[in-house]
Amino acid sequence: MLKIGDFAKLAQVSTKTVRHYDKKGLLKPALIDRFTGYRYYTGEQISRLNQILALKEFGFTLDQIQTLLSKPLPLDELHGMFRLKMAELEKHVEEEQARLARIADHLKQIEQGNDLFLSMISHQKETIEMTPDIVTKPAFAVIGMRYFGDNKDGGIPKLWGTFLPRSNEIQDKAALAYGVCGEMDENGRFHYLAGYETTSTEVPEGMDRWELTEQTYAIFPCTIDNIGETYSYIFEKWLPQSDYKLAKVPDFEYYPENFDPQHNKGMAIYMPVLQ
Repeated sequence: MLKIGDFAKLAQVSTKTVRHYDKKGLLKPALIDRFTGYRYYTGEQISRLNQILALKEFGFTLDQIQTLLSKPLPLDELHGMFRLKMAELEKHVEEEQARLARIADHLKQIEQGNDLFLSMISHQKETIEMTPDIVTKPAFAVIGMRYFGDNKDGGIPKLWGTFLPRSNEIQDKAALAYGVCGEMDENGRFHYLAGYETTSTEVPEGMDRWELTEQTYAIFPCTIDNIGETYSYIFEKWLPQSDYKLAKVPDFEYYPENFDPQHNKGMAIYMPVLQ
């Protein structure tokens, strides 16, 4: 009798594999010690394991192998199963050969400089890699509704959906809307204010008023669709390569009067910077 480790070593497989086949009912141990739980196998079971491994190498699933080994099959049924498996493998080979041909065609197009996929990548690179305008914006105030979280639950879009129908409650509001991002905590959560610029000090119920001091900003035009990529470009590429440092004050999304959410254009990220 062989312990499971010795049996697996002799068959050149892992003990995890032997246990898995036991769980699937393909290769039950010859004996299990009722006190220690040790599994024992016989040398004769090596033949059974080799059959399982061979059929698995042919591409059969464990359920199919169970059927093949559960009882002697008529020759015509066994022949049919192998023919079916051969047909599946031939189809897979054809699909992979077609994929290989498409890749070869793309490589040829890239080498010739007229591949559509390559032009799309180049266009995206030109869109994201930008030189921002640097401006100093006077102090201003924003009144709106606040969110706190990590936005994994889509909290910010939901906030705008709740806020915009009530935005007319803000007195003396300008046509400029802002998504102001406050400081982030150690868990990745942050405060976010969806609001409008205003000179009013009257705050509607359920809203907050944030005051932003005069600050220098780097302006990065973007769209709602690529706002994540734009933030990544700012933090990963532009800031490390620029002469500026990030100021410890809120940054914000800027939505001008002509912002068109349907066509997803006209917005920008204002990133506070110091030299």
